[in-house]
Amino acid sequence: MNQNKINVMTPKFASDFVCVGSKCEAHCCNSWDIPINKQSYKALKKFGDIEIRQLVTSNFKLTRQSESNYAEIKMSDNGDCAMLDETNLCKIHKKCGPKLLPYTCQDYPRKPHWFGNQAEMSMSLSCPEVVKNVLYDPDAMMITSIEQYEHQLNHGNIGGFKPTEGPSYLTLVRDFCFSVALNSILTFEQKLFIIGLYLKQSDAYLNNLERLSQLADSFHSMINDGTLTKHYETLPSTPSIKWSFFATQDFHLVTTQYQTQTVSFSKIKKFDAFIECQQMLMNSLHTSQDTDTQGKDNYFTVANPEREHFKYTEILTSSEKYLTEHFNQHPQILINFLLYSLYNDQLMVNLGKKPYDYFKFLTIDALMLKSYLSGIALQQKGLTKEWVVKLFHSYFRRRQHNLGLFNQINTNIKKAEEQSEYLIFSLLKD
Repeated sequence: MNQNKINVMTPKFASDFVCVGSKCEAHCCNSWDIPINKQSYKALKKFGDIEIRQLVTSNFKLTRQSESNYAEIKMSDNGDCAMLDETNLCKIHKKCGPKLLPYTCQDYPRKPHWFGNQAEMSMSLSCPEVVKNVLYDPDAMMITSIEQYEHQLNHGNIGGFKPTEGPSYLTLVRDFCFSVALNSILTFEQKLFIIGLYLKQSDAYLNNLERLSQLADSFHSMINDGTLTKHYETLPSTPSIKWSFFATQDFHLVTTQYQTQTVSFSKIKKFDAFIECQQMLMNSLHTSQDTDTQGKDNYFTVANPEREHFKYTEILTSSEKYLTEHFNQHPQILINFLLYSLYNDQLMVNLGKKPYDYFKFLTIDALMLKSYLSGIALQQKGLTKEWVVKLFHSYFRRRQHNLGLFNQINTNIKKAEEQSEYLIFSLLKD
């Protein structure tokens, strides 16, 4: 067991987190594979309560893949974990205490990552309570430092690069992105544009820290004299391209989950808030003749990339007043989301991506979220905290662990860049 103490950077949104248990609007014990570590499996098999032993025998499937994935929980027909009682509370937690829970259940939604010789504690936006903390607390990204034993931090399951493995450019490049995100003069879209342009130009100098630093200084000068905001204003608006990106990704966000399943719409709504949010936009688009993903059952619709963009563009324009009103009431939402993304994702370098690739994924996320928020706002005649939280947690729940969606985004981007390598930037313009 590793007894090393390490420095752990912890944002306020993480230190403030408290699981609300049965009050959670979208409990995490549904639809995901839950691996069970060998230690928990053995202990539960021998536990004194007969109900627990019977539950384990009936619902734990041995895999023996590794010490951390020794078994898996078989989910019920509606996707719920078999350990849940009628109030969506865990029977293992109630009868055995938290220490006998599988490590996955103990640790979620916490997500520590190495960053140099220290760890950065983060949390997954697939949890609604995390979304509330990140988006609606003005101090969410205030960071404190504590010392903790390495093996106690998510049972030693720390993501990212090991202390000696990370790329040398990461700190410098991310710090520049943070400085742009914290600039109070720039709009959210201008910040994304400047970050993206810097990451694109830095691609050629990732092994030259001096040149990267010079490039950052040059960008700061162009921010201060207004050069970069003028460049942003000259970007073309390409509504047809924006629609194509959105519609293609919407199709895959929906069908990746359900194309091989037979699930009624009533059951889907029970555990998939994303479909409820997505259908708000579809209802505004009047796409009742689009692809029917549920056959003869109560169906829901997806966007059709072959359609014209005009109705979609009209929705984005008509809903702008509602989005602006909500963001003016909660001005920290967009900056917190950007800061969280830069902090949590670490520019996706641990996934083998270059920083400029990360910007492209972040831009697509921003496009998708704004589109769905527009549909919700138009249907509801305004935005509320409840709907914003529902969209964010369900969207990132859909995205989490889904390599197919990442690959699809990458395919869409490469296809668009055949027309222009700067086309991705036009998605930032209304």
